[in-house]
Order: sequence, then structure tokens, then C-alpha cells
Amino acid sequence: MKHFWRNIDSTVKEMWLGIGIWGVACELVMVWFVRDKAGCSLGILVGCLLAAAGVWHMWKVLDTALDLGDGAQKYLTVRSWIRYGVFVAVFGVLMITGWANPLTAFLGLMGMKAAAYLQPAVHKFIEKRR
Repeated sequence: MKHFWRNIDSTVKEMWLGIGIWGVACELVMVWFVRDKAGCSLGILVGCLLAAAGVWHMWKVLDTALDLGDGAQKYLTVRSWIRYGVFVAVFGVLMITGWANPLTAFLGLMGMKAAAYLQPAVHKFIEKRR
């Protein structure tokens, strides 16, 4: 596990921290406004986990594609479709089973977008602390 953590790019770690901040903010807001607190909390958790996995997957795919020559475009396209297919499959399972709220899962997934906007601020904060 230690070896795994060391090999991950610092930007990915900063994005994960941004997703975590987003998830906590969503949880704090949602706890006051919804009746199904457990379903909504699970949805946010599932969405944030999907976002974190998506960020990691994008990093690995881009890292691999940079080493490819002419096949990089096709590789990126196929891997992106696979990533989006997993997202759609998870949302389909959530909608069919009702295990967690799919709308709040989507809100959690948007943590990927929020983390992209938060990353420069998170990076600056981390660099100040060093």
C-alpha cells in the first residue's frame, strides 16, 4: 500500500482531497434538507468514490497514452468510454435497486468537477504547510 501511495501523482492526491472537501460540504448541507438521510448520504459517498476512481483512471490513461504513438487517440477514446460506461452502470444499479439516492450520487460525482476547480487552492494550501 505504501508503494502504491508513493507512485500516485501529487495532483491526483490534491484532486482526491478536493473531492473529499466537496463530499463533506454536500453532506453538511444535505443533512438539513432531506428526509432520507441514509440514502442521500450513501449516494454522496458512492458519487465521491466514483469521482475519486474516475480521477485515478484518467491519470493512468493519460500517463499511458503519453507513451503511445499513433494509437494514443484511439486508446484515450476507448478508455473514456469504458469510464463513462462504469458511471452509467453504477447509476443504473442505484436507480433499479434504490440502495442509494442516484441524484445525490450524481452530486457526489460532480465532486470531480469541483476538485478540478479547487485543485489550485488545495495545492497552494499544501505548499504553504510544507
